[in-house]
Amino acid sequence: MTKVQCPAKVNLFLEVTGKRPDGYHRLATLFAKINVYDVLELENQPRGVSLEIDSETPLSAGPDNLVCRAAAAFIKAFRVDGGARIRLTKRIPMGAGLGGGSSDAAGTLLGLAKIFEIRLDAEKKAVLRRLAAGLGADVPFFLHPAPFCLGTGIGDRLKPVRIEKSLPYMVLVYPGLHVSTVAAYKALPKPPPPRSVVLTRLSQLDRLIRSLKRGRPVEEWEGLMFNRLESAELPVLAQVAAARKVLTQLGVRGARMSGSGSSVFGFVGSHAEGEAALRRLRGYPWKGFLTSCHG
Repeated sequence: MTKVQCPAKVNLFLEVTGKRPDGYHRLATLFAKINVYDVLELENQPRGVSLEIDSETPLSAGPDNLVCRAAAAFIKAFRVDGGARIRLTKRIPMGAGLGGGSSDAAGTLLGLAKIFEIRLDAEKKAVLRRLAAGLGADVPFFLHPAPFCLGTGIGDRLKPVRIEKSLPYMVLVYPGLHVSTVAAYKALPKPPPPRSVVLTRLSQLDRLIRSLKRGRPVEEWEGLMFNRLESAELPVLAQVAAARKVLTQLGVRGARMSGSGSSVFGFVGSHAEGEAALRRLRGYPWKGFLTSCHG
């Protein structure tokens, strides 16, 4: 049996830079893996793929699940003789902008390579990347070993960002509202921001990355964080705005929505400060985490 930890992510920055003819939006985003995990346990079985899920909320374990889709794609691409029994322990909230399903898909690809003893040379890694891209825009990031990546295209063109100094502790809250990624992009105000605004934001992203690389204190880069999807015209985002306001009032710095939401995160000066913030959040109907970025 092989066990794989599948991390969540946050977007420290997300700007929509355009729209492709196929309807997908072009992005410039800074991905960061965080220490909140789903867990996969995988083992061989004679044929087929079976999935068992341990989750607080109902989740399909059928062929539509990204784990099953990833497993089927892997078995077909590598022509393996046999199947897989998979157990998923779900801890990352769903529909929260944390990439849990995408991370599970990437973890499935990596886990199957282990149980089928496939040596991942350059050619086979290229096959995995192709499979990941076919499963979802965020899946390639979770397949990538780097903890931080600049994502362009639809988020699938990745450039590792090397950050030497650990970022501060993070407070993450999930208001319990599921946000559809497709709906969030469709609800962006029309027309899109003028090119001059987008270029200004991309300059802001460059400054954010430089500050993080130099290990500057959060006070110097919290204002550079950004998420265009916070401006989507969806009623549920009122709760996101409320969560950002509460976190800011508690002294959490740079409070932003991750991805298409509805989770909100920000940084604190110490573990004790983060624990104090979570205690004060107990009166809200939110799920809270004290965590940190990888690296």
